[in-house]
Amino acid sequence: MANKIGRCLREWGINKIFTVTVDNASSNDVTVKELSKQLTKMGTNLMNGNHLHVRCMADIMNLMVQDYLKESSVSIERIRHAVRYVRQSPARLKRFQECFDDEQLNCKKTLCLDVPTRWNSTYLMLCRAVEFESAFSHYASSEIGLRHYLEHSYIEVGIPTGDLLSSDWENVKRITKFLEIFYLLTLKISGSRYVTSNIYFLEICAVAVYLKQLIANEDIVLSEMAKKMKEKFKKYWGDPGKMNKIIFISCILDPRCKLESVGYALVKMCGEDLGVTIQAEGGST
Repeated sequence: MANKIGRCLREWGINKIFTVTVDNASSNDVTVKELSKQLTKMGTNLMNGNHLHVRCMADIMNLMVQDYLKESSVSIERIRHAVRYVRQSPARLKRFQECFDDEQLNCKKTLCLDVPTRWNSTYLMLCRAVEFESAFSHYASSEIGLRHYLEHSYIEVGIPTGDLLSSDWENVKRITKFLEIFYLLTLKISGSRYVTSNIYFLEICAVAVYLKQLIANEDIVLSEMAKKMKEKFKKYWGDPGKMNKIIFISCILDPRCKLESVGYALVKMCGEDLGVTIQAEGGST
């Protein structure tokens, strides 16, 4: 892979690479190391390639959220199967839309089905379904086909989907509220028409603070989910001292942030003692 990338760079006349952002597949660690060697031979490996490798924040967010969704799969699967059933037939969809009038829902939106491997589409599906909760209840009470479908479909082998329960709606409302910040953050850091490197570190800190708040939440289920996501967070961002220093520098160079913002964020993320220590080490460097 590194040879292919190096060949493309030479063909394009690009010989100065500051950073390479890739997802967290282990093969990419090897690729970046080999690419660093090639850049060294070319005499263009800035800072000896110490800061060449930048891990994709959107990919890390995806890994964190996917782990969370696995823990909430039953309620999500029931909603997904219900949405799929309604959307499978124009007649079913028309009857479902008639439930809007019966429930006095003034909405021109319609149901959307997710791609299970893309959590952001799952989030959007659940948000839309929550808007139509009363319509679903009305539809299920009058259409025996939906109940029959849920009873005879399966979440996985040997585990039937089962009826949509009030507890499922409560779970889904909790899930969408929990995921909203991660969805908005992913949109923000995935922008292609504006610079994102300067917001990288501050957004990492925002996630850390958010998880801390959720862990202290009185909702036990929410708190436990946040703890599990916190473990995944620590794997990649648990030690700011080991993070790529470029994300600090790009934040400092943003005139809206400067050094003070980085210091403040480090304290919020790591606590007073460790945050101040890391900031002092960075300043001396």
